[in-house]
Amino acid sequence: MKKSKILSLLLAGGIVFSSFTPTYAATSSQIADSAQKYIGHSLKNYSAGDFIQYTLKGAGVLSSNNLSTLYKQGTPVSLSNLKKGDVAFFGSSSSNLIASGVYLGNNKIAIAYKPYGSVKLLSTNDAVVKNNFVGLRSYATTKESTNKTDTTKSTKNTQEAIIKAGLRYLGTPYEYGSSRSSTKTFDCSAFVRQVYIDAVGLDMGRGGATSQYHYLKNSGAKIKTNWRDLEKGDIMIFMPYRGTAKSNYSKDRDSIGHSGIYMGDGKVLHTYSKESGGVRVDSIAGRHWEYRFIAGGSPLKK
Repeated sequence: MKKSKILSLLLAGGIVFSSFTPTYAATSSQIADSAQKYIGHSLKNYSAGDFIQYTLKGAGVLSSNNLSTLYKQGTPVSLSNLKKGDVAFFGSSSSNLIASGVYLGNNKIAIAYKPYGSVKLLSTNDAVVKNNFVGLRSYATTKESTNKTDTTKSTKNTQEAIIKAGLRYLGTPYEYGSSRSSTKTFDCSAFVRQVYIDAVGLDMGRGGATSQYHYLKNSGAKIKTNWRDLEKGDIMIFMPYRGTAKSNYSKDRDSIGHSGIYMGDGKVLHTYSKESGGVRVDSIAGRHWEYRFIAGGSPLKK
């Protein structure tokens, strides 16, 4: 690691908060326990960002593996409030991050830095730790002692955030194969991806509806095959359009052609053609949307 002046960084505040969403309530201890399992793990095929992503995933939190993105997410923490499970970032500045760590308590920190070759356990008093420290973030989503009411409230807030993010794009024009780097136009999967990025900071990748279905299954989400079991914000996966008759969708139901977001109240928030007017809301029951529905669920909940 390169040396850098540390005092001003230790006292730095005013870092912008960015929302971050769990798959379930994660405590600081759960994050620390998850990180400890990776001590000694080879970094040959993994980065410092991968270490944090896998650590958080082990505690039930989905995240990016990009250090700059991770640094902008979570809750800023001062050194005076340092606790187990807090994530530390290292480098010469917030725009040049090269290593990450998870505080394990008792002045011990698990650090991932590519040149080390593996995740190392170091003391927070080591010069290399002090001299390259940039900042701390907490990704814990609940206190060590929580209750069902708090968890339920957090889930509802997340669901509303997803719907609110989607509704901001109502009327945005449809474009098949739209750029994932622009919000001027969307195809169905680009819209779903962007909504989750905006609402909860989760990027499911640049693939289409089929890719999103695989992402959903690989996330450990509970897959629902009856759309009436869906909750607000859940991703919906559909067959390709074959007309309005229910009988048209009784065979070859493994073919995927569309994705959207369940809005609640029997409605889907999505986009599917230029003629439809772009991003819009449609009723599901008794229409081809109901017949075409394959599966759905939330990548934020197991």
